[in-house]
Amino acid sequence: MIYGQVHIDEQAVSTHRDSYMLDQLSVVSTRRPLLPAAMISTLGTSSVAYNFQDLLHPDEIRFIIGVGIAALLGGFFIGQLKLLSRDLRGSELTSVIWGTYGHLNRIRREIVAAKRRSMAGGRS
Repeated sequence: MIYGQVHIDEQAVSTHRDSYMLDQLSVVSTRRPLLPAAMISTLGTSSVAYNFQDLLHPDEIRFIIGVGIAALLGGFFIGQLKLLSRDLRGSELTSVIWGTYGHLNRIRREIVAAKRRSMAGGRS
């Protein structure tokens, strides 16, 4: 699942906002940018539940721990696909697509394969 769209053909990668020529793409990366914040929030909520366990109702403890686990799972599964072009180096104009990390990683591999095909076709 992705938020937005990506279309890959022989010459270009088109997202919901921008189009990039394959020969001008320099970096295609997938990241989990929310994971560090999710880990910190999970650690924080767990420590609150542990430190105040004598004052909290068991359902409240379960809820607090559940929120921490949900944050951790969200940080693990949500990812971003970033497309950087040589022409846009040093500018704020990069394309970012959000979605599930696994799906975005498959799209990244498809883009790299299309770029390899276009480079191999240009040498002939």
